[in-house]
Amino acid sequence: MTDPHDIRVTLQHFAQNISRWREEASRLRIRAKRKGIASTKVLVRVEDTSSELYREIEDFNATVAAVAKQSPRAAGELAEVGEALRLLLLDITEMGTQLYSTRSAPIAQEPPH
Repeated sequence: MTDPHDIRVTLQHFAQNISRWREEASRLRIRAKRKGIASTKVLVRVEDTSSELYREIEDFNATVAAVAKQSPRAAGELAEVGEALRLLLLDITEMGTQLYSTRSAPIAQEPPH
């Protein structure tokens, strides 16, 4: 990928997906704050979103590697986009953990002696 137009289109793709995943993380955060057991549908959505993000990070890394062949400086400037993707994955993973915990049985506490 050496054509500036192709690079711009690819980066716009990542920007649009970051916005979409931020919205999804926000929805999951709201859902995680609610009382009650998370539905299977919500948990599947968390897993699907996480899988998409993993693939997106791989694609982004490949894009940066291609850009780096043309301009290491330009590739370095893209680092914050990669960081945003990884932070979103962390955020969605955290929300997933909270949602999965609603499906776990509480651990019995021993009474104090």
